[in-house]
Amino acid sequence: MLILDWMKSNVISVPPDASLLQCRKLFKDNHIGRLPVVDADKIVVGLISASDINAFAPQRTTGLEILEVLDILGETPAKQIMTVDPVTINYKGTVEQAAQRMIEKRVACLPVVNDEEKLVGILTEWDIFKALVSISGAAMPEGVEMAFKLENKRGTLREILDMLKEYGVRISTVLSIISDDGMRQVKIRFWSEDAEAENKALEKLKDHAGLRYWARGGEVYLRDKPDFKL
Repeated sequence: MLILDWMKSNVISVPPDASLLQCRKLFKDNHIGRLPVVDADKIVVGLISASDINAFAPQRTTGLEILEVLDILGETPAKQIMTVDPVTINYKGTVEQAAQRMIEKRVACLPVVNDEEKLVGILTEWDIFKALVSISGAAMPEGVEMAFKLENKRGTLREILDMLKEYGVRISTVLSIISDDGMRQVKIRFWSEDAEAENKALEKLKDHAGLRYWARGGEVYLRDKPDFKL
């Protein structure tokens, strides 16, 4: 999945000299939590968040009247408390690469830049979540989701797909990864306009030895319930 398809391109940004009061108003008016700070050439030089301002204001305004608080926020520039040289990512990258960078750098958003390092978008953790929901098919109200743990050898996934083909159901998504134990984890989502065919496919695959769970209509059914040590 390309970052281009999931980033917000109409990015609100501020110059380094923008006051914290201006930043706070932008946060409130636009329902956002972070602002890239850019220079005159649109190069990203910093990042400021609503939590940065919240953390700054109490320690500088304890015991002061509200007007004095506003004066301090109005006189303090973003560059004084912003994160300098934040982690960015090029627009030609993938959402998967962006998610990996967020994990490695422990950040919740990435300003997106072009080849000249100029700001062209922003990608947040919520954009990553939306991409995950989309690719997994979780947002689709209809159909059946089933997950299997299979041997990592040729033909194991084909066997399941052939069963679905037999009943003429439509496959929405197929996700497959190799887990740490060397087994293949597979999630399949399928549906059919023919409710009987969908039910028959479900009942057939319920007997598969590798089944871990199946879900339909928001309800999840585990084959083996975990034994929690409480």
